[in-house]
Amino acid sequence: MIIKEVSQITGISVDNLRYYERIGLIPPVPRTESGIRDYDEMSLQWIDLAMKFKKAGVPLDSIIEYIRLAMEGEHTKIARREILTEVRDNILSKINEMQEFLQLIDYKINNYYSVCLPAEEKLVNEWNKSKNGKE
Repeated sequence: MIIKEVSQITGISVDNLRYYERIGLIPPVPRTESGIRDYDEMSLQWIDLAMKFKKAGVPLDSIIEYIRLAMEGEHTKIARREILTEVRDNILSKINEMQEFLQLIDYKINNYYSVCLPAEEKLVNEWNKSKNGKE
């Protein structure tokens, strides 16, 4: 599959696909005899993995290191697992932070009418009194 097709499938620009390969964010893509990138299913899977790492907020250096280690082979599995464990810990930390924020938002939503509505009614009543007093 040529780079333009991969760009359409993944939503990643051609320039970014080239850049990602150049910096090691994705492994080298197989090439035809004439040197044209020929993405295969494995290439698409590597792109998908790298983009999921990116979406999770994993630093590019960590993704590149993971990909580099994976390309080196089986003897790097302990180092790769350490990276994955660190990524997991960071994601769990973010989830906990977001959960705390969600609880705050839920509290505000659940108490919106009991706190805000009475204040709003008071303002409307005062406005009506001042309006009626001027007439």
